Amino acid sequence: MNWVRDTFRILATLVVAAASAAIVPQAQAASTAATTYYVDADGGNDSAAGTSPALAWRSLAKVNAAALQPGDTVRFQGGDTWHGGLRIQSSGAAGAPVTVTGYGTGRPVIAGDTTVDAAVLLDNVHHVQVIGLEVTNGTDLSVSKPTTYRGIFALAKDRGELADVVIKDNYVHSIDGKGGPVIGKGGITVGVRGNTTPTWYSGLRVEGNEVSDVNAYGISTFTTWCASCEIYPAETGIPVTEVSATRKAFTGAAFVDNYVHDVTAGGITPQYIDDALVEGNTVDKAGAHLKVAAGNNAGIWWQGTNRITVQYNVVRRQGYDSFRYPDPVDGMAFDADMGSTNSTVQYNYSDSNAGGFFMCLISASNVTLRYNVSRHDFYRPLSIWSGCWNLRGYNNTIWGTADTITRHRSDGSTFQQGIEAFTRHESTNGGNLLYNNVFYNPGRGTYQFGSDPVLNFSHNLYWDPTGAPLVPANDPAAVVANPQLADPDQALPEGKIDRATLLQVLGNYAPAAGSPARNAGVSLSTAPRTDALGTLVPPGASDLGAVQHAVAQTASTTLGTTTGSVSQVADGNESTSWASADQPTMPGSLTVQYGEARSLDAVHLGVTFGQGQGPTLVDVQTQIGGTWITQVTGRTVTWSQNTSAVEWQRIPLPPVSATAVRLVVRAANLTWGHVAINELRAAKGAVAATTNGEYAGTNAQNAVDGVPSTPWGSSGSALGRGVQVDPGAPQTVKSVTLSTAFGQGQGPTTVRVQALRNGVWTQVLNATNLTWSSNTATVESRTLTLPAPATGTTFYVIVDQSNLTWGHYAIYEIALN
Repeated sequence: MNWVRDTFRILATLVVAAASAAIVPQAQAASTAATTYYVDADGGNDSAAGTSPALAWRSLAKVNAAALQPGDTVRFQGGDTWHGGLRIQSSGAAGAPVTVTGYGTGRPVIAGDTTVDAAVLLDNVHHVQVIGLEVTNGTDLSVSKPTTYRGIFALAKDRGELADVVIKDNYVHSIDGKGGPVIGKGGITVGVRGNTTPTWYSGLRVEGNEVSDVNAYGISTFTTWCASCEIYPAETGIPVTEVSATRKAFTGAAFVDNYVHDVTAGGITPQYIDDALVEGNTVDKAGAHLKVAAGNNAGIWWQGTNRITVQYNVVRRQGYDSFRYPDPVDGMAFDADMGSTNSTVQYNYSDSNAGGFFMCLISASNVTLRYNVSRHDFYRPLSIWSGCWNLRGYNNTIWGTADTITRHRSDGSTFQQGIEAFTRHESTNGGNLLYNNVFYNPGRGTYQFGSDPVLNFSHNLYWDPTGAPLVPANDPAAVVANPQLADPDQALPEGKIDRATLLQVLGNYAPAAGSPARNAGVSLSTAPRTDALGTLVPPGASDLGAVQHAVAQTASTTLGTTTGSVSQVADGNESTSWASADQPTMPGSLTVQYGEARSLDAVHLGVTFGQGQGPTLVDVQTQIGGTWITQVTGRTVTWSQNTSAVEWQRIPLPPVSATAVRLVVRAANLTWGHVAINELRAAKGAVAATTNGEYAGTNAQNAVDGVPSTPWGSSGSALGRGVQVDPGAPQTVKSVTLSTAFGQGQGPTTVRVQALRNGVWTQVLNATNLTWSSNTATVESRTLTLPAPATGTTFYVIVDQSNLTWGHYAIYEIALN
């Protein structure tokens, strides 16, 4: 009956090929030189042409030897299995990739059987797609093997740029290995070796794959072009001498919609990639089922990256059944690791991970952790280790647990581990800050463990239904109350979590009407437009926690409109703008009406080409109870530039609750006949972070509380440190005013100022000397004028020299003008 089976197979695949030809005639006509080759493990013949199912090739060896051309496709018969390794050595071209995929029913299986390092090898190629395969490379997952293997492996060496490699919709599983974290090995790996010609992947896309049952990593990258980085030679097998002193990172890689589960190391690990996107993945039971005594890695962790975005991912049960003792550093859902800069971690869900929710360590800097939910994460929900610098963790909901987790000693015995600490912090000069968060802490984990350096806190909500909630002593605006969220603590369904399910689960953490989390936070200078559910971040005081409540905003004007829409001044997007009618009648107004009363103490104007079209003389009015009150009269606004970069002017107001804000424009620059505004943004408050601790009884938030008599003092005499200020919205600053008392004893005498904008720190004021007139309780102020206006989302006042009569220095107030 084999001939009957083969006849039906050929007929079926001819029908599929004919249908495909009928659907895409234009694409075929555009690529007349492209050839589709078919491979049939049972009915093929390597002597055949391979150009139809009836003339299919048979073996991997035939494919491996083929000189494929741009646009060519190799289709393996679905349901068939090939043993050994598939090696693609031919590149495609832009718009004409080489594609390896299947045809017919089911997935074609490439089984390495541990006879090859990688079951599928993309060898020094670009513009190649691997789609819809099933890939294995193991014989017995239950034991540790001396060699760790790979499923799909893209490898480049001394080749330059390799663009547009796509690994999509594959099922990669049963990969043998040591059974612990072996970097550069596992399910899907993309790597670069060599140190002669700078080599990197651009536009790499790893999408929609399922990777499971791997005794190593799930999905990972590595490169030797990493500026003398730690290459982990014992794991990668790459000698240190091969590592280049030059950094040449991958660019624009995306790891999207993958399902990684039951692997013994990290689930998804991008290394040395600029502008990477990690989105919509589910990682379950990574760092689990260990076959050796080893650490638990993190579900999604990254190293040496710049501007990575990690969003809409679910990581759960990291370290499942293998949480090790003694003290592991890792085992959490997410980890911004060494050398990573400008990481944005948002809109994620973390659940029941053995080591906690998030870790930052070893020279990771400028980390933004926002709008995430952590549920039932054990041991250390937040770990901020030595070397982590300028972490901003805001508007997260961390819903802790009093449950314990089993930990495994090396002798095979176990014990139950509770929460060690809610936050660990070992960075002595990191300037790390947690604010606007909801911390539910029934396990009563401390916020300062042992002798850990002080971590900065502000405007967080703390709740523990079992007793008086623990609150860090240095959160001056702590809210201690039941957050009254919609329906928290709901368990996830099993399997891969799609976007709709994720959003539904996140919605359970919305603050109910009357919740003390509503309107209790400060404004955010780096906030996205929306939370994960697409709800606009409210104007003025933010809600606490990951999910915001909706506040309607309606904009109107008496100045007319020529371009854009007046609604764009309140859309939270600084790249959109409104322009008035030409030669508008002044005074005229721009009004933003809110659906409910908002708490605010400033408005921020964002304008491009301010010297040509910015307002120059304004009033600010607020409305409450139907009554308009003028808060600011005749404010002169001076614009310093005439470019497409947005310049931000802050207009302070007395603290007020308002249902509307009105900007009355009395005069404007009218080079082009109109006035234009990108954003009219209500703001409330500011936050600060110290990089030199806090003297007993003082707090970094005192430096921005608007009260000159409340101080921040350093914990010691270390210089080159100071206070960072986040002003609540982007701000263009022309001068900085410092205030202190007992200035001759504790006043800074030489300071610098840096500004952070779009992930880049710039020194905007060089070392400048200060003198203080007295050594009394009378507060003195000194204003430092910047040589040029500077726009930033964080400003850093660095104290290089100071009076140190009592072994510390002090700043009572920092005003950004």
